[in-house]
Amino acid sequence: MLPERVKRRNFFLGVINGIIVNGGEAFLHSGLVMAPFLASIGAPAVVIGLVPALRVGTWFLPQLLVANRISPEPLKLRFYHFTSTVRTLALLTMTASVFFIGGDRPALMTTILLVMITVNAMAGGIGGVPFADVTAKIVPHARLGTYWALRNSIGGILALGAGFVLRAVLESDIRFPNNFGLIFLLGTILSGLAYASFSLVKEPPGVPGLKRPLIGMLREIPTLLRVDVGLRRFLRVRFLGLAALLAEPFYAVYAITKLGAPESAIGFYVMAATAATIVGNYAFRSPANGGRNVFVMQVGYFSLLAAPLAALLIHDWRVYSVVFVLSSVGNAGVGIAAWNLLYAIAPVHDRSLYIGLSNTVLALPSLAPVAAGILIPFVGTPALFGLAVFMAAITVSLSFRFGALRAADKRALSAATSGEAEL
Repeated sequence: MLPERVKRRNFFLGVINGIIVNGGEAFLHSGLVMAPFLASIGAPAVVIGLVPALRVGTWFLPQLLVANRISPEPLKLRFYHFTSTVRTLALLTMTASVFFIGGDRPALMTTILLVMITVNAMAGGIGGVPFADVTAKIVPHARLGTYWALRNSIGGILALGAGFVLRAVLESDIRFPNNFGLIFLLGTILSGLAYASFSLVKEPPGVPGLKRPLIGMLREIPTLLRVDVGLRRFLRVRFLGLAALLAEPFYAVYAITKLGAPESAIGFYVMAATAATIVGNYAFRSPANGGRNVFVMQVGYFSLLAAPLAALLIHDWRVYSVVFVLSSVGNAGVGIAAWNLLYAIAPVHDRSLYIGLSNTVLALPSLAPVAAGILIPFVGTPALFGLAVFMAAITVSLSFRFGALRAADKRALSAATSGEAEL
């Protein structure tokens, strides 16, 4: 057991990591920053859709293999240290290419951006398993809601300030592509600081998992999914819910190209989305701490259903900020509840396996924006929004079959409050 002083320090280092990550993400947002940049250098819709797919999909993809490798290790943070260095170097390379290549050679610029996004995301996925496992060890279940809410709410304030900066840069006399290069540089600096802060956590030893041959582990997965009803239903909803986000990268592009929004409106949308994230995370904190994470997830998916519906119905670019508000609230709710529920259903000795399996399964639906980019020239953006509404509606309906997850959430909360949970 760690001294109370170290526990508090670990908790706040994790919170600081999340705060700075949120600030950095505002400058590197797939839909609000990278998509308009790529559109400005003439990238086709399929490439724009590829950006969030790479950032999410290659983050998820390696995690099952990583989980199998690190599961027997009682201390896992050293893997995070290495991947954080790789991520920072990838972002620095991408940013430098914007300054030195920019729009002069758009094909080369696009290739470098996609490659560096892939390297950053894959390294992040490898580091994501130790990050999640360490978080479960340093934050009691009864404080997870507060932990995520502090990370995202205070981080949202930083991101709100980033929105003002972003808007000022795009309205300034800084010429393209240096304006976007400056934006990427700010995101890179903040991201590097965030990775460094979590690296300072003092990790307590955990319960080592089983050391399995890779083939043996893969053979166990069908049985695990058949026996663990909660995990199976959790993955089904998460799979469909992630696929339902296929329209998100095209919201800002649609506002600029179809609704007449100026480029500087991106800053306005970032601020609206960030304010919604702050309020949403604060509102979700209490029910998440109280073992009502299924309710939080359902509210999140209802919001993600409403976002593309609003995108279909709103035709004024100023009112269109509602789309980003709904999307941000939805992603905040799902983001909090998904981690908390996964921690609740995962056995302590196999937590890395559950994390790795869950995230690897989600690699496939993260490619949905690529399919969306291919479809847009043939069916149009409104039809894409309609498809997102349909898929989100299915996701919401399936989230009402979460009895096993509700029970697991309550058990984890009871164990944490009685001092029986592993810290």
